[in-house]
Amino acid sequence: MTSALATFAIPGGTWPADDIVILRSRPLRAGTDRATLSRFGDMIWHIRPAHPDAHLNITPLIWSHYPPLFHLPFKTFFLAALDHPYPGSPITVQRGGERAGVATFRYWFMDLQVFAEWLVEAGISRLCEVTEQHLDAYRAYVLALQRKPGRKVDMLAAVRTLWLYGPHLPDEGRLATGYPWPRASDDELKSPAGGRDNKTPRIAPVTMTALLAWALHIIEAVGPDVRDAWVEHQQLRAGTHPSQAKFDSLPTGERIQRYIARCRREGTPLPGHRTEDGQRTINFSAIQRMIQTTTGISFTPNQKRTLRESGLPIAEDTYIGQITGAIDGRPWRDAPIAVSELRNLIRMVAAAAFVVICYLSGARPGEVLNLRPGCRATDEETGELLIVGRRGKGYDRASLPAAGADAEVSPEQRPWVVVTPVHDAIALLESFGDYAFLFPASFTNAHTKRPNDFNARQVESVTRDLEDFVAWVNSTFGHPGTDVPIPPDPTKHLHASRFRRTLAYFIVRRPRGLVAAALQYAHVHTKVTLSYAGRDDSSWMDDIQLETLEMVLEQNEQDARLLESGEHISGPAADEYRHRVRTRARFAGRVVTAGRSVDRLLEQTDPNIHHGEAMTCVWRRETAACRKARLEAGLPAEDGPNEGECWSSCTNLVYTDRNIVVQKRLQQQWENVAADQLSPRPRRDRAAALAERSRTIIAAHQARPIRTTSTTKER
Repeated sequence: MTSALATFAIPGGTWPADDIVILRSRPLRAGTDRATLSRFGDMIWHIRPAHPDAHLNITPLIWSHYPPLFHLPFKTFFLAALDHPYPGSPITVQRGGERAGVATFRYWFMDLQVFAEWLVEAGISRLCEVTEQHLDAYRAYVLALQRKPGRKVDMLAAVRTLWLYGPHLPDEGRLATGYPWPRASDDELKSPAGGRDNKTPRIAPVTMTALLAWALHIIEAVGPDVRDAWVEHQQLRAGTHPSQAKFDSLPTGERIQRYIARCRREGTPLPGHRTEDGQRTINFSAIQRMIQTTTGISFTPNQKRTLRESGLPIAEDTYIGQITGAIDGRPWRDAPIAVSELRNLIRMVAAAAFVVICYLSGARPGEVLNLRPGCRATDEETGELLIVGRRGKGYDRASLPAAGADAEVSPEQRPWVVVTPVHDAIALLESFGDYAFLFPASFTNAHTKRPNDFNARQVESVTRDLEDFVAWVNSTFGHPGTDVPIPPDPTKHLHASRFRRTLAYFIVRRPRGLVAAALQYAHVHTKVTLSYAGRDDSSWMDDIQLETLEMVLEQNEQDARLLESGEHISGPAADEYRHRVRTRARFAGRVVTAGRSVDRLLEQTDPNIHHGEAMTCVWRRETAACRKARLEAGLPAEDGPNEGECWSSCTNLVYTDRNIVVQKRLQQQWENVAADQLSPRPRRDRAAALAERSRTIIAAHQARPIRTTSTTKER
């Protein structure tokens, strides 16, 4: 124990001074006003400026919650924890200079509050008076509480942490006992064993497919119109819109006359709104913005009368911008955008952009919310599209300054390789204005509590945005008597944390599924995997492996069941298919919590059989025609089938009854194209050749041997 703590100097017997800045040794978020930083003597410690994530709202440490008797010692402990890395523990491996994350402090604060209150009840007034017997009594008290086992573990672990920081505390403010409960590490004080257990449910495929499709629609068709309306609205408010220049240097009365003349000439109604009693009336404040009056007060009664008696119609609302985008060949709405609905439309466009960026990049929600304008990049060597941000996990996300340093530290940057729609969504968000984040706390209603220059949108708000986005799409673009555009997810509410698991499902199960024009999940897989390959964050790879294992197990069960029930198999690799299906061990069920376990199970259970469209590949790299073709063309070989480059002569192919059903449908489609006299001759010839190939495959499959008792047993 002594050697583990020998590197830490023991301070004198004095307490810290009240004017010490508590975050003096921590890197601060960009934009922090250092004059407002909390000091040791304050009763409220604001630690949020030291947290690297702008989307989180870190609660302050409020010392009035603690017994006054223990304000000083526990304040000193938290200051030491802010200043210094974790000390070494006598029973665990040293953390190697890792510092406690700022978000951890609020949990320590709650857990040690329980300890402080217990000390008062036990008649103890100083930490140095705590004995081994007191610690045993507190442990019994905690274990008897009606709390979850994990919470009890945390409460006791916090006391251990308090003891570990003893060398940084005055004698009166440290626990003078031995290491608390050294023999309890294997029972109550040890967290349940096991690795990563991903319980995050996927979003239902039908829901996710529609959600992504509509998000792409909104970005392409709706987003630019909403953006233009917002920019125009902001210009009108600032007096910088080009139309306002015509009113410069004119008295208010003449401005009104010129505005009325323009409305008559262009056939534009006066902006209006509804009063509380439902009456339509002129929106005078909107007109004041349009003509940029300089009086600083409202129109006079005579000026208002001039507008009322102009004979111009009054609109239902105050409209702005134009509708240029189209969905399914029609304008996405019939009327211009009303100012009153502009804020919500911006929120819906931002929600659509979040879906595209977060889902198609594989990044965590917090990582996406902390992206800043200018995060788009291109790899100079490979031409890959990138987004550059910061990791969402890990204590070392920002380099730490030397003790007492007073310079801000830029967060560690990392790239994600992405596809074109992600860049398009980011470009749209950047065009909305000059914001510190792609997803500011609010595009339109910035407030002092969470100002946009220091805060990003919170995950909880994004969750509400996603729910509102689905409701808005369904109400705006749905039609009576038809299914809603985005069907509800049967599992639970939409949460951004479910995107990565859902993306892994689509990549594994539907690699050729279209997510945008000419964009397939196989392409997304390549990009996202490039983002995570070789990095400490392996959770994305774990998701892929888990989804692959689940798919393989389900496929094995289905293939074996159908084969046993008499499904016919034809093609050059038919015997190998039967052998692999029958010899592959059945999976009896097992809890998988670690990536290595998934790898081992895949090796044991994966028959390397790949069911494609109208064909099945029993993969063998030595005989794979697609692999040979790539090698002959000088391209890198793939260690798996490439359905887009499949050759009908490949000896790895087999055809199941399921494949033949699809072949018959394809044959009919090709025959229809071949018979279409309006189709170009080359296209008809190609369709005829493809139809003939399907007929040959179907005929060979149907020419099955007559089943006998002996052949049935052999199968």
